[in-house]
This record gives sequence, structure tokens and C-alpha cells, in this order.
Amino acid sequence: MNYRDHQAPVWVIWALVAAFGVVQAVAWTIAGAIPRRPGVLAQVVVAWIVMLILASLATRRIGSLSERIREHETAHRATLTEIEQLQTQNVMLEIIARSVDVPLAFQALAQRLTRLVPCDRVGLALLSETGQEFQTYTARVQEEERRVRPRPEVVFKLDRTVIGSVVRSREPFLVGDINEVAPDYLDANVLQQAGFGSALIIPLVAKGRAVGTLNLVSRAKHAFAMAHASVIQPIAEIFAVAVVAQELQRALVKYRTMEAMAEQTLAVSTEINSALQTIIGHCDLLERGYPDPSLQRDLATVVRQAQRISDLLDKMRLAAHQRMKEVEAAVNQAGIPSSPEAFGDSEPA
Repeated sequence: MNYRDHQAPVWVIWALVAAFGVVQAVAWTIAGAIPRRPGVLAQVVVAWIVMLILASLATRRIGSLSERIREHETAHRATLTEIEQLQTQNVMLEIIARSVDVPLAFQALAQRLTRLVPCDRVGLALLSETGQEFQTYTARVQEEERRVRPRPEVVFKLDRTVIGSVVRSREPFLVGDINEVAPDYLDANVLQQAGFGSALIIPLVAKGRAVGTLNLVSRAKHAFAMAHASVIQPIAEIFAVAVVAQELQRALVKYRTMEAMAEQTLAVSTEINSALQTIIGHCDLLERGYPDPSLQRDLATVVRQAQRISDLLDKMRLAAHQRMKEVEAAVNQAGIPSSPEAFGDSEPA
């Protein structure tokens, strides 16, 4: 029940007072005159004064109760919104705990986001590794999702896009009327062509770096307010952390792959180099034991080629070491521990 419904008794009270006044006026009219006796007149005046005082007190009391009911209803709605936010965050954390897959988590949580902020479509834009373009994903919110996994739909450049502007500013952006910004931004033009009227763009920021945006769009104009951005912001922060975690996981997998390849390269090159040194040693013994010029020329050729292979192996080992240092530097810069000891010594950012 809305708090305004509780104000109906106020009108009933004053309607009854007015009805009583009308009845009394009709009675005096039928009687032919207002009572002249002082006692009767005093009783009438006192009755009216008491009745007006009681009506005023009742009106104030009902107004106070209505205000308290309104405050309770507002607090109740805020509590329900917070509960929905916490449930959405909990579901997202459970998904991320099973697998750091941001697009999959986005698809699973899209309908929950519409419970927090009503909209017609929810989109996700993730910045590429080069930082020059976005991969965008769209989740169904008005009907059942048929896709098992989300797929990138449209790729936008960083320039001349609303999502690019939001990533640069790292501040939420409210588009009340898409028609007004469509001529200046490519992604807004796409939304306009699809029949959408307004949008709310929330940046995904983690460790001071914007990694993408969370996009809510509606077919109605001016469907969003900045208060909606405050509701979605905690979800966007978790999405941003998940994106960074996904990037770190990929970097760690790349580091471990490079580490395994480097170790294998070093092991194989060591074995080959050992065999080459044996070949060179035997060639040297043959050269000393058989002074035949033609044989010595052949042995010299074998030794030169063996030394050439040994030099190539040295270059391979050096290249593997350099590549490992590059990957290790990138992992350390990203804050990924490369060993259990480093993990224990690391401090959370």
C-alpha cells in the first residue's frame, strides 16, 4: 500500500466536519433561526471548537504517521535494492571462483542487472590488449538466452565512440537522447539505428586503469538517471577486477608456456651440443691418426659444420633466456607471483 493511501482518512475527517456543519445549517434553517439562548449558543460554539481541535489533532497525527510510513517504504525499497545488489555480487563471485571468464559471467548476470536498473539491453565492451579497440558483447534480457557462450558482436575503435570517451574519463556517462549524440559517435549511431533512445555507460576501472565499459540501453528516452550509475557501480567494479584477473591468468599461462619451452630448448640444445663435442673430438683424433689430405679436408668440413651448429645452439639459448626475461618482466609488472615464495611475500594492491 502506498503511503498516500493513508492520507484518505484526513479527507474523511474534514468531510464529516463539513457534513456536520451543513446538517446544522439545514436544521437551523428548518427551525427558522439561530438559537438565541446564550446557553445553547455557548454549547454549539464549544462543540465546534472541540470538534475543530480534534479534527486538527487527528489530521496532524495522520500526517505524521503517513510521513513515517513513507520513510519506512523508502528504506524498505533501498534495502531490497541493496539485497539484490549483494545477491548479484555473490553470484558473480561464485562464477568467477569457478572460472575467470568475464563474458560468461556477464551473460549469466545480465538479467539480474535489469532487476537493479530496468532496461531493454545490457552490453559489455572490453578493451583489447593493444588498447586501441573494443570487443562488444550483448546479452538478452527480455527473452531466454539461446547461446551457450557469448560471442563478440561488433568491434569499435577507441576514437569517436561513447565507450572510448568513458574509458578516457573513467566516469559514468548518461545519454538521455541517443539522437543528439548519434552524429558524433559511431556506437551511438549503431544504437540509434537499432531503435534505442537512451543509454547509461559505466566504466570498468581496476587499479586505476579502465579496462572496458558496462552498457545499459533503453528504447525510451531519458530512461536513466545518475542514481542508477551508483546502483550498478559495485557490479562494474567486480567486473573490472574479473577482467584484470583474466588478463593476469592469460599472462601467467603464457609465462608458464614460455618457461616450459625455454627449459625444453635448453635441455635439447645441451644434449645436441654434447653430441657435437663428441663428433669434433673424434674428428680431431682421426685427423691426427690418418694424414690423408682428402680425409683431412672432409674432417675439417665436418668440424666446421659442427661448430656452426654449436654457435646456432648458443644463439637459441640466448634468445630463450631473453624471451624468458621479457615475459617474466611483464608478469612481475602485472603483479603475478612467479613462485609460491613470491606469492607469500606479495602484498595485495
